[in-house]
Amino acid sequence: MLVALSLLDYYTIDRMQIGLSEFVRLSGIPKANVLRHLCALEEKGFIKQDSKTKKYQLGFKALELAYLINKQFRIRDMVLPYMEKLRDETNETVTLQIEDRGRGICIERLDPNNALVYLTPMGSREYLHTGASRKVLLAYLPDDRIDLIIAEGLPRVTNKSVTDAEQLRREIALIRENGYSITEGEHVEGAFAVSAPIRVRDGSAIASLSVVGPQFRINKDKRKRYINLLLEMVKEISAELGFRE
Repeated sequence: MLVALSLLDYYTIDRMQIGLSEFVRLSGIPKANVLRHLCALEEKGFIKQDSKTKKYQLGFKALELAYLINKQFRIRDMVLPYMEKLRDETNETVTLQIEDRGRGICIERLDPNNALVYLTPMGSREYLHTGASRKVLLAYLPDDRIDLIIAEGLPRVTNKSVTDAEQLRREIALIRENGYSITEGEHVEGAFAVSAPIRVRDGSAIASLSVVGPQFRINKDKRKRYINLLLEMVKEISAELGFRE
C-alpha cells in the first residue's frame, strides 16, 4: 500500500489528472503493477477515474483527509493557549483529542515539569470506551454511531476498562448530564483523568480537553478544582465556536 500511496505524490496544482501511461513514466514502475496500485487507491476512494479522459484524479477520501488535517490544526492552534494555562494551573498533563472513524486520536499533549507524567502517544488511535478523553467523544456522538461502536465490541485495555454495554450506556448518559467524564485506570493503570467536550454550534463535540495525572497525586480537593477549571475553559472555547447552552 505504501507504493500505491507514493503515486499520489505525482499530483500537483499543474497536474490534476494523470493517465496510466504517465504514471508508468513518472514512477518507473511496470504498467501491470501501476494498474494494480491504481485499482487499490480507487477502491479506497483516494482517486477516481474520469469517464471521459480515462485519467485519474484525486477522490473524496483525499478531500476527507485534507479536511481532517485542517480541522486538527485549526482547533489545536485555537485551544493551545487554554491548554498551556490549564497545565500551568494544575501542574499535570493536558491533552487534546479528536474522534476519527470510531477511534480517539491525541493531536496535542502538554506535560508539566513533573518526574511522573501521563504519556499518551501523539497520533495514536485508541478505543473510545476507555479513558475520559475518549469516552467524552463517544458520549457526544449520535446514538446510532454509539450503537455501531458498541456492536463492534468493547475490548479490555486494563482491568478497569468498561466492557459491559449497559454499563457504558449508563456512563454515557451521566457524561451528557454532567458535561464531563472522570476515569481511573481505564486506559493506563494508576492514571486519573477528567475530560470535557469542546462543542460547536450544533452541540456536537469536535474535541475533548483533558487533565491527566497519577491517581495518588490528585486528591479530592484537586479533582473538584480541576473539574471547575476544565468546565470553565471548554465553555469559553465552545462559545468561540458558536455553541450556546
